[in-house]
Amino acid sequence: MALPSMGAKRRVVIIDDEPAFAETLTKMVKSLGFEVTVSTDARSSYTFELKTSDVVFVDVLMPNVSGLQVLEKLAQQKARSSIVLMSGHLERLDEAEKLARKLDLNLVGSLEKPFRLEDVKDVLLGA
Repeated sequence: MALPSMGAKRRVVIIDDEPAFAETLTKMVKSLGFEVTVSTDARSSYTFELKTSDVVFVDVLMPNVSGLQVLEKLAQQKARSSIVLMSGHLERLDEAEKLARKLDLNLVGSLEKPFRLEDVKDVLLGA
């Protein structure tokens, strides 16, 4: 089991427009001992109130605000949180990885949907 470092639990922020998927991922992350905040609309303001210790899971393909726009917003805010990209489309994931590196974000992993608890655990252990 991945346990958050001493004291307070680390928070995982999930930005995904699919409530059912966000709920499944929330259960996975909570089972690993993390707190979770979910945003199904990347336009909501609290999405970007991040701490350095947060791990942010960003869906690359969303309506209204794309994952690429979220990455640009995080870069503008000089976010140092750990970023994990998610998508069911490998080519979009590659595009988002390149942008995250170009923006000098703290990219710690990419997950192709659908993924398993073991995949989430591996990426959180590295975050």
